[in-house]
Amino acid sequence: MLRAIFSKLTSQILLIPTVIALYWLTTINNTPIFNKQQEQLLSQGMLPENQRALAKTSEERIKIDIGEQLFNDTRLSKNNDIACVTCHNPDDNFHDLDNVTADVTGRDVKAPSLRGVHEQSWFFWDGRADSLWSQSLEAIRNEHGLSPQETVSRVCEFYGSQNHNELAFCHSNDSEEQKYKKIGDLIARYIATIDHSWSRFDEYVYQYLINDHKGNTLLSYDEIEGLKLFLDRKKTGCIDCHSGSRFSNDGFYAIGTGVNSDSDRISGIEKYLSSEYSCQKWNDETDCIEYIYMRKEGEDLAGAFKVPSLRNIYKANSFMHDRRFATLEEVLHYYMYPTGYMYNYVDVKPLRMSSNQRKQLIAFLNTLNEPYYLLEVQ
Repeated sequence: MLRAIFSKLTSQILLIPTVIALYWLTTINNTPIFNKQQEQLLSQGMLPENQRALAKTSEERIKIDIGEQLFNDTRLSKNNDIACVTCHNPDDNFHDLDNVTADVTGRDVKAPSLRGVHEQSWFFWDGRADSLWSQSLEAIRNEHGLSPQETVSRVCEFYGSQNHNELAFCHSNDSEEQKYKKIGDLIARYIATIDHSWSRFDEYVYQYLINDHKGNTLLSYDEIEGLKLFLDRKKTGCIDCHSGSRFSNDGFYAIGTGVNSDSDRISGIEKYLSSEYSCQKWNDETDCIEYIYMRKEGEDLAGAFKVPSLRNIYKANSFMHDRRFATLEEVLHYYMYPTGYMYNYVDVKPLRMSSNQRKQLIAFLNTLNEPYYLLEVQ
């Protein structure tokens, strides 16, 4: 008898947190739960409002035909076996979820998503390219193993007969270098259409800031608490590096994951300055903003890598530039107990978070998944 009573009381006590959470969600629908500073950060993290209209129909984007064909063409590789799409799969939000990049390059490296990269200033983990067109050519030359001469020859052989103004250069008196750059321009024009789409986080912020704090139930209690942790500069500092609508400030930071053989920001700068396909080599230097304001030295650049976007990481099976972590739990554990520093300067301090707080932070990160179709909610 006593055992039955005790069991019933225990089950009721265990329900208390759930009841409190449900009450919290249903009673604050129009009550601000973020301060003004946090609301400003939220507004910076939301995608442009015109992206919301796109979420009502589909994820289709305007595509540049020739650039897309080149993006998918395995002929732009030495052995005719890989293409840009090999490591940037549209079905996986242009991520490399199968870790194909390591097989292609022969190095432990992870290809980041191409969504929204047209907003970046520097490309690759080490920032060795300053534009979409130079990034495309860098990948073909070094990762695909195809020389500029072979690239021009193959493109003009298979595409030159098409009645398309964009390919008129194949029959022009342009130099081989000029033709090669124009191929990069074509691929870049397609990549520039690979934009982010609306996420559940974006809809939540839209309803909260623009629609008078409505829609609070779009995120669970744990997801909102995780968002608060993300915005807390003293507790986590996540927002210091992962800011803006891409959740990346596009900076380069040393967090202790660099090793001597890696291509960090220092070596990326060296490669950039020696490249024949960069802004200052093709334009007046005054037109190259990235080049003008580029920092060329500093101890903080040793072992530093580009900050990745946090959108669409829910399916990822590896994290960091070298794929060293398999789960977000492992990533947060590293930030709590960072080890293996190779350099004197690092940009990370150990976090102090409970297991429940780590769970809440990960729950929030999962709200950044794309796409989120409004019709499913309505």
